[in-house]
Amino acid sequence: MKKSLLLIVFAFATVFAYSQLITISGQNQIPVIGDTIYYTNVNDFGFELAGTGLVTDKLWDYSTLTENDDLFFYYVDPSTTVDAAEFPDATIAEAVDGTAGYIYIQTGDYFMARKGLSGDMFINYYADSAMLFNFPITAGGSFSGSYTGMLFASGLEMIIDDGDIEIEADAQGTLITPNGSVFNDVLRLHITETFSGKYDLGTGTLTEILSVSDDYYYWYHEDYKGAILIYGNTLVESISGDEASEVLRYQPIDLFSGVKENQGKDLNIFPNPSSGIINFLDYTNIEKIAVLNAQGQVVKSFNASAKIDISDLANGVYFVKTSGINSNVSKIVLQK
Repeated sequence: MKKSLLLIVFAFATVFAYSQLITISGQNQIPVIGDTIYYTNVNDFGFELAGTGLVTDKLWDYSTLTENDDLFFYYVDPSTTVDAAEFPDATIAEAVDGTAGYIYIQTGDYFMARKGLSGDMFINYYADSAMLFNFPITAGGSFSGSYTGMLFASGLEMIIDDGDIEIEADAQGTLITPNGSVFNDVLRLHITETFSGKYDLGTGTLTEILSVSDDYYYWYHEDYKGAILIYGNTLVESISGDEASEVLRYQPIDLFSGVKENQGKDLNIFPNPSSGIINFLDYTNIEKIAVLNAQGQVVKSFNASAKIDISDLANGVYFVKTSGINSNVSKIVLQK
């Protein structure tokens, strides 16, 4: 009898554990104008995509992976960009360090849909747009979408009539990032996307001359904007040859102080504490400057300069983050 009772209790506990499915609401995940999210690229040597454990109880331990350079994502008002007229429905435009152009995005309370892309490749999605994220989403949930549009690349204006996106919340669990931070209740989204560019080569019919396949994973936590970790591969096949690329990056959030501190050489910023003006002893090897609060959120961003002004912020502890050859994070106290 006792054995049977224990089996019943164990079975109930197991069902209860599996019923605790993680949901990402979208309340904190959608960027707005003025946001800056920065990532650190990571060497994929030793990276295991699946991690260990069951689908509903994963452990992704990436604490031993090696970090590389940093990458900033900026979200600006699309009306301030050159190609704004091409994307009237866009509410934000995403810019990335070292990349020409913008990704134009329409956002709502719980979704992000791409309207187009400018830069080396120009894409204009038609009225159906290309869904990027759709919240809330719970572990085990999924949705899909399709789109059409126009693609301009290599001097050719191509038609997209077969864009397809599949999104699945395929696993949940605990994520340990390369800086040692441990995030519980993480939900992973698996997103695959395919589309092709078709062109009339003079035959009167459309011929596929370009195809793109994306296979990406995003690790989300309810409390943080943007994915904490991103891994994915892109394959571009064209009549001029094939090209493959891989992405592995994460947000270097330290759960104790909010950000990573003292990477590389000292920034030599002064005075500290500061009443609002921060001076840099040497800014020649700095490209961008970001000021983060104690939770790791970017509250101000600047181009390289000998001094910056943060006097409009509230008194407290902040972190000054730079990108470039002198990539670093240093703590500063604002005391007006």
